Amino acid sequence: MNREYKEQLSRQIERNYSDLEMRIMQDIVRRIKKAGKITSTADWQINRLRILGNSSEDIEKMLKEALNASYPQMFELYDKVIDWEYVRNKDIYEQINAEFIPYEENDELQQITNALIQQTDADLRNITQSLGFYLDYGGGKPVLTPLAEVYQKYLDSACLDIVSGAFDYNSVLRRVVTQLTNSGLRQINYASGRANRVDVAARRAVMTGITQLTGHISDYNAEKLYTEFFEVAWHSGARPTHAVWQGKVWSKKQLITVCGLGTVTGLEGVNCYHERYPFIPGISERNWTDEWLEEQNRKENTPKEFNGKEYTLYEAKQRQRQMEAAMRAQREKVQLLKDGDADPDDVMLARAKYQGQLNEYSRFSRKMGLKEERERIYYDMRGHIATNTKRQNAKYTPDMIKNATKDAKQYDRYKSIIGDGVGNLADFRQMKYNDPKEFSLLADYTNSVKNGMISPLSGFRNYKTLYEMVEKDIVGLKTSTGIKMTGQSKHFMERVIGTKEDPKTHRPRSGVSIEDIQDALLNGTPRIRERDPNSIKYVTDKCIVSVNPKTGILIQCNPR
Repeated sequence: MNREYKEQLSRQIERNYSDLEMRIMQDIVRRIKKAGKITSTADWQINRLRILGNSSEDIEKMLKEALNASYPQMFELYDKVIDWEYVRNKDIYEQINAEFIPYEENDELQQITNALIQQTDADLRNITQSLGFYLDYGGGKPVLTPLAEVYQKYLDSACLDIVSGAFDYNSVLRRVVTQLTNSGLRQINYASGRANRVDVAARRAVMTGITQLTGHISDYNAEKLYTEFFEVAWHSGARPTHAVWQGKVWSKKQLITVCGLGTVTGLEGVNCYHERYPFIPGISERNWTDEWLEEQNRKENTPKEFNGKEYTLYEAKQRQRQMEAAMRAQREKVQLLKDGDADPDDVMLARAKYQGQLNEYSRFSRKMGLKEERERIYYDMRGHIATNTKRQNAKYTPDMIKNATKDAKQYDRYKSIIGDGVGNLADFRQMKYNDPKEFSLLADYTNSVKNGMISPLSGFRNYKTLYEMVEKDIVGLKTSTGIKMTGQSKHFMERVIGTKEDPKTHRPRSGVSIEDIQDALLNGTPRIRERDPNSIKYVTDKCIVSVNPKTGILIQCNPR
């Protein structure tokens, strides 16, 4: 039974727990969505119990459904293992005239199988009793949070952020969805402090059961066939510590001393897919020669390069698994944003990121000579999620996708300073990546408001209009002393607009009109100080305009 077939057998049970993860996250999003319709903290207090209440009962129901779905699947799974690992060896029994007892009549194997089914079921139940998420409460470091606390503490806080007006609904939804999907639902091991994603833990429990059953069958067959030797199966991309002994024949003692049988990291240990089969010297023939194994190891250890990094076959397969996990999480993110009625631009950006991940996965697999295993990505049965038009893919650039979370935080900072003048997040992103000149202007305006150099009441639109007027009507002019204006500084714009309270003087400061600036440059009296050769002032009875005579940049202006 090869690795791929084993994984196919366990995938349905794994899917049950992946679905459980998604259902819990959807439940959290559903409650946030309800909170988003509440307009005051007073109303929130009234409706809090209705929205957050009964969470424990809802969770318990979802856990039971996952367990109930998995139990009959385990019987089917173990039946296939028996058929593959035991029944297929009937011919070997006949070759040496040994008695083959059909499984239906084999009490010993039936007892072993039933015990392992019960053990796997217990392991799955144990997983569901200790679940949680890694969540960031503002300290910058995710905290492993039990599921009950996710509802009582984290979800409550997120909802309050919305109804209090501290953050808008879309910002909170983005934050929660990102944290949930980045973490994934996890089984918490309180003794070690470690936490595996619930689908990974479920797969491990099932695969452990399969491995133990195949091992028991191999030992049973070896005993009945009167041999102490086993051939360990070979598979491509084995971890380096296993590659040295796979494909060879070993005694039962050597399986322990050489292959590490019975240890966590050895043969039949955690995440080991190797099997062993009874080998009868003089009758059995090896499936893999030493020469063939040596050549395969050489090929697999010869690295291939991708994006400046080299990968052996084992490393390439590990990277492939990481990519698949990231894509599954991104598919969850897209679905949850849609469920929460997120801003369409946020949904499209998440889809575009997934498209980029798919493209990268395809390029990597081709370069490494690996088969794309998209069934590992699509087993969630959520259908098509990626963007599908050139226009969509062109609009959402790789940098925009890469920096999505950082840009959303930057947008929130800008909005907290200048309010609605920043526009919506979609326009903010498009400006940042497709109109860098205007984005630079927005950054200057935001910093000026933050520093108190101009009033937030001026508005970015007015700021931009004045900037463009200066560019059109003043830049390009020649002063009375023959200096050509080439541009304007951020400080100059601050002085043109003025402010209600200057941060230095704590008094109002009036702005200066475009007409008065023009008049000063063309007709004002020039003043030059020897100790300040990088500034020349043009003075009228209405204002003073400072210019850098070397660069032609407008430095500042002040009313008189």
